[in-house]
Amino acid sequence: MNGNFRHDEFRMRGPSTRTLTPHSSSPIDGRARATISVLAAATLFGTTGTALALGPDSVSAISAGTLRLLIGGLGLIALALVSRSSFTSLRSAIGPMLLGAIAVASYQLSFFFATTSTGVALATVLTIGSSPLAARLIGSRRGRPTPGSWWAVAATLLLGGLILLIIGSGIIDSEDGATFSFVGVLAALLAGISYAAYTECGSIALNLGASPTATMAAMFFLAGVLASPLLGAEDLSWLGEGAGISMILYLSLVTLSLAYVWFGWGLQHLPPTSVVMLTMFEPVVAAILAIVVLDENLGLLSWAGIGVVIIGLMVVGRGNRQPVAEPTTVAT
Repeated sequence: MNGNFRHDEFRMRGPSTRTLTPHSSSPIDGRARATISVLAAATLFGTTGTALALGPDSVSAISAGTLRLLIGGLGLIALALVSRSSFTSLRSAIGPMLLGAIAVASYQLSFFFATTSTGVALATVLTIGSSPLAARLIGSRRGRPTPGSWWAVAATLLLGGLILLIIGSGIIDSEDGATFSFVGVLAALLAGISYAAYTECGSIALNLGASPTATMAAMFFLAGVLASPLLGAEDLSWLGEGAGISMILYLSLVTLSLAYVWFGWGLQHLPPTSVVMLTMFEPVVAAILAIVVLDENLGLLSWAGIGVVIIGLMVVGRGNRQPVAEPTTVAT
């Protein structure tokens, strides 16, 4: 990546010096398609909670999460092979790929610990709410240009909408949400940082020339291998049930393998800060599915929160379509 993103450099090869103005449509159109791609991935992410709820009662988040990483990682490997993605391209990005795998495993385990120790509501708000700020701080540390004023507006809208959605859902009044743990809060913040970190690592690998699908495959399968020792202490009897097998295959191959193909493609064209913010569409999808599939009810505040999140996502989308402030002059 070398401090800047390829999509910020509008280069055109030719026999002479070309100056590309902000009216050049191809990079902007590419970012618009990437925005849709990440939102599609976030939509699949949002179905994971419903899928777990419809699965066997004996399923634990640790066993499902670890198996999801392993099977989903294998699914990504298969997709990479079918699409002839180059695994040799990962040679130039071994460092970021390994760090990304550690961050993926850290995210999976720390978020689970946070939900069980401090409640789903607080863990969700802290994890999803802290990830955009973490992504921005990481980007600043790496010397990436400061995003426009739209970023602060979008971040405020997305976090505010998420809080309204959670409060209005009634989760915060449940027994699960009534507990509080300082360690759990730290775990949720670690999960948010880990999510931003593996998104950044993936972006670095892509900018070093690695294949998007191969990068995602390597990171998630290795993360599953790192987390696999935990399966030794888990009850896996639910794998003997048809509902358990169909659930884990859906979580693995749809909400991970397929979703991260779209996620990786979007990450190839958008900065990690934008990608992290766009995936905040996930709780909106989860809330709507809870109503449609699980017959849950949402309060007026939750509906207001959904509306605010959508407005925030529109701000992110508009920000992604903004051209660089200055045209880039390239001599060839």
